[in-house]
Amino acid sequence: MREIDIRSKCRVNSNREMDTFVGLRCDDGDISINFPMGYHISEDNKELRKDIILLFTTLTANTERRESELLAEGSSFDEVEFPLQSYIYLIKDFFAKGYYREQEVSYKIAKTGKVNWNRTIKTQRPYVQDTDVFYLDFVTKKNSIKENELITLIHEYCVYESFERIGWLFTKMMPKKPRIEKRERVFRSVLKEKIANTFNDRNRMLFRHMLAIIDFEGDKDSDKNYRYGTYRFEYVWEKMIDKVFGVENKADYFPKTVWYVNGDRYDNASLEPDTIMLCGSNVYILDAKYYKFGVTGKAWDLPESTSINKQITYGEYVVNEEKFKKKHGNNMKVYNAFLMPFDSIKGKNPNNPEMLKVGEAVSNWKDNSEEYQKIQGILIDVKTLMNINVRQEMKEIEKLAKLIQS
Repeated sequence: MREIDIRSKCRVNSNREMDTFVGLRCDDGDISINFPMGYHISEDNKELRKDIILLFTTLTANTERRESELLAEGSSFDEVEFPLQSYIYLIKDFFAKGYYREQEVSYKIAKTGKVNWNRTIKTQRPYVQDTDVFYLDFVTKKNSIKENELITLIHEYCVYESFERIGWLFTKMMPKKPRIEKRERVFRSVLKEKIANTFNDRNRMLFRHMLAIIDFEGDKDSDKNYRYGTYRFEYVWEKMIDKVFGVENKADYFPKTVWYVNGDRYDNASLEPDTIMLCGSNVYILDAKYYKFGVTGKAWDLPESTSINKQITYGEYVVNEEKFKKKHGNNMKVYNAFLMPFDSIKGKNPNNPEMLKVGEAVSNWKDNSEEYQKIQGILIDVKTLMNINVRQEMKEIEKLAKLIQS
C-alpha cells in the first residue's frame, strides 16, 4: 500500500469563488481531501480520520448520486461520485468475514457423519428386526469450500482495489494481491448472474457493491482521476440547516403570486424560504447562506440587498396572514435570520460558542419596528452542524431561537 501523509492532503476551502470542490479528489494520482469553509481540522491524527469519515458521511446523506461518467465534464456539474461507499463496505466486510467463499455440498456412504435421511431412505437398504427398522450405512452430507471459484477470485480483486483506493484512511495493512487479472466483461457477467439468483440479502448486497467497483474500474483513467463530493456545498449547507432546525411542512409558509390574463389564471412559482423553524408560538424564517463572512470577517461577504428584501417579504407574509395567527396564536412573533458557516475554535470566541450573532440587516423602506424587518446575522460552527445532521434537534432549535431574539 502506498504511504500517504493524510494531514498534508487535507485542506479547508477559504474562497467560495475559486475552487469550490468539497470531498475526496484524485487528479493525476494526487489525492486531496477538501473540507467546507469554516471546518476545523483536528490536530490529532486519530481525530483527523474521524473528520474525514464525517465529511464522507455528510456528503452521502446530503448529495444525490451522479454516475462516474460525469467526471470528464469538470466543474459544470453539481455532484460527482466514485463508489466510495462500496469501497468502505468491502473493507469493513473483509475485516468482519474475510473473503467470500462458496460451499460445495457432497454426499458419501459412511457409518458416521451428518446424515441426510431423505437420501438414505431412498438409496440404502434398511434392516428389519422384529418391529425395528435400522440402517447399517448412511448417506452423509459434507460441506467443502470451493477455494478457486470465480466469484471468490473476483472478491479478492475488489477487496484489493478497495484497500488500494481508500484503505490508507483506516489502516496500513494490505491484503494479498488478487490471483486473477481484471476481466471486466467476465466479472460483470458473473456478478449480475449472482445478484439475480441470490436470495441471501447479505450476499446480494456484497455482490452489488462489487459490481459498483467493477463498473467504475472500467472508466478510463479511473486509477488516477476520481472524485467523491460536490462543487455546490451551499446545497449541502441548506439541507443540513433544514434538517436540524426546520419543519417538514414549510411550503405552507411560501408567499405565492398569480397572473390573470384574459380571464385565465396563471400561478407563478412560489418564493421559497430555505427553512421555517418553530419554537413556542414564534416563527423563525431562516436563510442558509454558505457565505465566507465567518472566515474573512469582511462586510462585503455578507448577504446582499436582494436576500435581505426577500426575507422581509417572507416575514411580512407570515405576519399579515390570518391563518398563521390562528395556528400560532395572537402572541406570535416572526423573526428573520441568515445562517452562515464559521470555525468556532479558530475564531477564538468566548467560551467557544457553536453559534454567534454578528449583527443585523435592515432596509430603508421599512420603519424597522417589527422583529421580522431586522434580519439577524448568525454564524453556525460547521463541524457541530455536520455532527448533528439529523431531523429536528430541539435543543439546538431552542438555542438558536434564544440567540436570534437576544
